[in-house]
Amino acid sequence: MRGHNISKCLTLLRNVKLFSSLTEDELLKVIEKISVRPFKKGQTVIQQDDANNFMYVVIEGAVKVTQLTEEGKEIVLASRQAGEYFGELSLLDGKTTSATVSATCDCIVALISKETFHLLLSSSTKIIDNLLQTLCLRLRGMIETIQMLNHNNASKRLRLYFEQLSREFGQKADNGVIIRKKLTQQEIADSTGLARQTVTEIMNDWKRKEEIEILQGKSILLTHKFIQDSLV
Repeated sequence: MRGHNISKCLTLLRNVKLFSSLTEDELLKVIEKISVRPFKKGQTVIQQDDANNFMYVVIEGAVKVTQLTEEGKEIVLASRQAGEYFGELSLLDGKTTSATVSATCDCIVALISKETFHLLLSSSTKIIDNLLQTLCLRLRGMIETIQMLNHNNASKRLRLYFEQLSREFGQKADNGVIIRKKLTQQEIADSTGLARQTVTEIMNDWKRKEEIEILQGKSILLTHKFIQDSLV
């Protein structure tokens, strides 16, 4: 590994669930075999339908996973933050990538080769267990995303999206659930397939009804009223 602080990378990889069972010596051996690349905001890391021979771990920053609709509109399927990884499916089934991944800000990504990836899998059943758990969680999340996008009612679609965020990033509070993920209205629109103006109108209506509150730092509070209405 060259061009990045090994100690910092070691700390981050230790917090990646896939590698949580590895000892420090084993992690150092992994670090010796990986390369690190910087990506500028908006730069493509993986292009949909490209051949892929690496698994990618986000060291700093974040990336988004997207596909284009038949009309050419970009839909954000998922995001990967520092400590999360992507690209593993292509290494498992040998097929091309199913989506485009691009940087949402300046970021640093570690590349783990297909050979190293399979050596890790063969070295520990715990790593396989961790990988399967992550794949299951992502599959469930993708099913929820498909269900959300299938709704023609814009308000219902946005409500399902916020419910999904609350399960993934929610923190319980006395007055509801705080979504600890900073999102712009454009990012929300891209993730729901809605126009930004539509998102703005629905969120303003929810704010008037005291169903949501925008907190300092752009975190979103889903009030008890929002949660109750979602159960109806």
